[in-house]
Amino acid sequence: MTQIEPNVPALLWFVLLWSVCCLGFFQLAGMYPIGRQQENAPGRSTLFVLANTVLWLALMAGTLMFAYAQLRWTTTVVVGGILFLFIPEAFQALPGRWKDGRPGLAAAAIIMAAALGLLASFDGPLIRSLLT
Repeated sequence: MTQIEPNVPALLWFVLLWSVCCLGFFQLAGMYPIGRQQENAPGRSTLFVLANTVLWLALMAGTLMFAYAQLRWTTTVVVGGILFLFIPEAFQALPGRWKDGRPGLAAAAIIMAAALGLLASFDGPLIRSLLT
């Protein structure tokens, strides 16, 4: 494994963070366009959807910066692509109220905020150095 990717712990963190990004993407993709209401998802808040979108964008940017700094680009492309290909299967297994309703949005916000906090806690200085 070290010949394919020498930084296995960073690869495992990337898998976790990118999985959260993919799940967030698939959930948010079903929320747009914002003005459209579905009969099985009444009462979702526009502000809540936009807040989740901002969290998702921040998490995706941080995860990609982490991958750029810690992993080989080939590893990032292959592992990220495989996850993006197979995560929809896990997403489809969730109940509808967790995909389209307020409980799902709240859970996604908590999970994405926790992932952002985790990312900032172990890679904050590296990401700050890439931004400056």
